[in-house]
Amino acid sequence: MRWLKILGWVVGVVAAVIIAAGVALWLAPGPIVAWAIAHPVSALMGRDMRVAGGLAIKWGAPTRIEANDIHVANASWGSEPEMFSARHLAVTLFPASFIHGTPRIPDIELDGAKLLLEKSANGEGNWNFSAKQAAPKKRRGFPDLQHAVLRDSQILWRNGRTGAKVDLGVANFDYRAPDPTTPVTVAAAGTYAGSFEKLPLHLTATVGPLAELRNPEEPYPVKLDGSFGTVDLAIDGTVKEPLDFNGLDLRLSLSGKKLDTLASALGVPMPELPDFRGTSELTGGNGDFAIKSLTIALGKSDLEGGLAIDTNSRVPHVEANLTSRKIDLADFDGLVGGKPAHSSAAKPPPPPSDTRLIPNVPISVKKLPGINIDLSFYGTRIVSTTSLPFDAVALGLKLANGEITLDPLRFHTAKGDVALNAHFTPFTQDSPPKLGAKIDVQHVDLKELLRNSSSSILRETAGIVGGFVKIDTTGVSMREFLQRMDGDAGFFMQNGQLSALAQRLAPIDVLGSLGVLAIGDRPQPINCLVTRFDIKKGVATATTLLFDTANTTVAGAGNVNFADETLYLTLDPKNKHFAPVSLRTPVDIEGTFKKPSFHLHLGGLAARLGAAAGLGVLFPPAALLPLIDLGLGEHNACATAYAAQNPPGEPQPKSGSSAPK
Repeated sequence: MRWLKILGWVVGVVAAVIIAAGVALWLAPGPIVAWAIAHPVSALMGRDMRVAGGLAIKWGAPTRIEANDIHVANASWGSEPEMFSARHLAVTLFPASFIHGTPRIPDIELDGAKLLLEKSANGEGNWNFSAKQAAPKKRRGFPDLQHAVLRDSQILWRNGRTGAKVDLGVANFDYRAPDPTTPVTVAAAGTYAGSFEKLPLHLTATVGPLAELRNPEEPYPVKLDGSFGTVDLAIDGTVKEPLDFNGLDLRLSLSGKKLDTLASALGVPMPELPDFRGTSELTGGNGDFAIKSLTIALGKSDLEGGLAIDTNSRVPHVEANLTSRKIDLADFDGLVGGKPAHSSAAKPPPPPSDTRLIPNVPISVKKLPGINIDLSFYGTRIVSTTSLPFDAVALGLKLANGEITLDPLRFHTAKGDVALNAHFTPFTQDSPPKLGAKIDVQHVDLKELLRNSSSSILRETAGIVGGFVKIDTTGVSMREFLQRMDGDAGFFMQNGQLSALAQRLAPIDVLGSLGVLAIGDRPQPINCLVTRFDIKKGVATATTLLFDTANTTVAGAGNVNFADETLYLTLDPKNKHFAPVSLRTPVDIEGTFKKPSFHLHLGGLAARLGAAAGLGVLFPPAALLPLIDLGLGEHNACATAYAAQNPPGEPQPKSGSSAPK
């Protein structure tokens, strides 16, 4: 029976070890558990874990565990050495409940904690430990947690794929659920910092009892009130499967001022905007959500529609369809660096005095967040700050790979149409913001455009105008965009008239020399105006500058320098009919945008500027003719004024022709 004796010895030794371990764990549990965490548990989890400040366990029902100076290492690829650290942790629990039934945790206290959650460039999460366990598809359990307090702590989120980051500072977080049948209350205060702004955060919430949380067949009630910077938030509704954030049916309400500050904190740059309020419904789950019945009042402007949000793809995607009954452009003065109307936010200090006209307000737009957006918008009424009539506006906007595309922005005004196509690449580490834009203006009636002007002088101005602008540029302000732009621009007008407005712009002797001086109350008719500018590094040089009146044809040359805000143009008038005495004299226009000057010039323009840039050619280049027709429409006066001046062999303008692609 030797083997029975050996077996007896083995059983005895094992029993002795178990008894000794139990006695040691009872008498000195802290050091033993701390050692186990630092060695076998760390090896099992694949991370260095340690309790540097000591660990104490007080056995009983319940058992209380306290630990100080806790550290958990980050993944090897992580941005910081540690994933988690805490100054102090205290947990009260019933150990037997973890073996059978619902885990019962009466109390958790955590002080001075820092939790870093991040994804690598290839999408791996730092919370994936080596000891992996398949997560259930449907979470149906939740610990019976009665009270939790978090103080003076920080939660960080980093996305290595998109560069997105969030810093949540928790000054105080208090969770209370006295028993499973009592509603849960939460109160929190702290700060939220995204890529741009840091904002104070306050939150109070009342949600359903924990017993209902474990029953996904019953919708779980949610009620939340909070503030995010200067924005107030309210949420009220139910969630069918709260543990999986699925089956949402929530009513949302937002109101406040400085929506741009909130957007910047969330990583979406915006200009300064007026006070706002909005309501909507949030539904969906499993990564697909819908914002329905969206209504927003922004100053005196309104917005309605809905959004579809897909977070399942590698880059979240938002599709928005919005409409508006009224857009007041005064609410969007922040787009050009001004203060929007109907805003209660403090007025910024006035900028330092500047001798220049073009604003130098920085457009601080960095790489846009990791989200793709398809937006369509249609507005039926546009209210202009200058009483200009806008009948409708349609916008197609795409945000993809951090870049914005307008494709297009169209609006109807004064019996004509304006279309803008643009592509904007924000600031990156390697280059400043880049902008490529194209603007087309077709058949806009100046008389209709200016009919509501408060100025009688402007109301007498008339003509059908059209034109185009194509530019590529870089910069961080409007001034930089203009002084660095390259491109091409043209402006055309037919059947126009200049009233006393011209006399406000130039001296009488200058207008008389050009043959466009209005006599009495009779406006001076302009048959046709044709201009084209070649733009290089912010300097627009006139390749064509012509206008035709009943008695005079005026040709010009020169440039407009947006970098220096200076201009130098020379206009040379020619009589169309024989006159015994000609008062037509070339005119130089010089100076700055803010203070131009006019001079009668007695020398020959061709000698000063060269015949090619001068007046040996009094007709638009053939390549410009289709663009004139497109901008002014069929049978335009410019075709009549200049067709006869095209030399033999040059294409004649054809009414209704289209611009070359």
